Amino acid sequence: MAIYGECIGVLERTPVTISALDGLECQLEARTGANRIEGLLDLWIGAIGPLPVTAEHSGGRVRAKFREPLDERIIAHFAHA
Repeated sequence: MAIYGECIGVLERTPVTISALDGLECQLEARTGANRIEGLLDLWIGAIGPLPVTAEHSGGRVRAKFREPLDERIIAHFAHA
């Protein structure tokens, strides 16, 4: 299931598709191919946020690690959407 969100950095906002969401991290893919997602960002998952993350490239994908674990209710909400 695709979850839509947005990464907000110091200079730009990047629409993203979020997958593999769990309490500690998720995978991100920019919906606009030109933007690079990396470093300290605020992530919006749907209307939930801002959630501070650290994004890094790993094996051709972007992995975002939450700076604090997500509440299990957030994970359950998107698992049942």
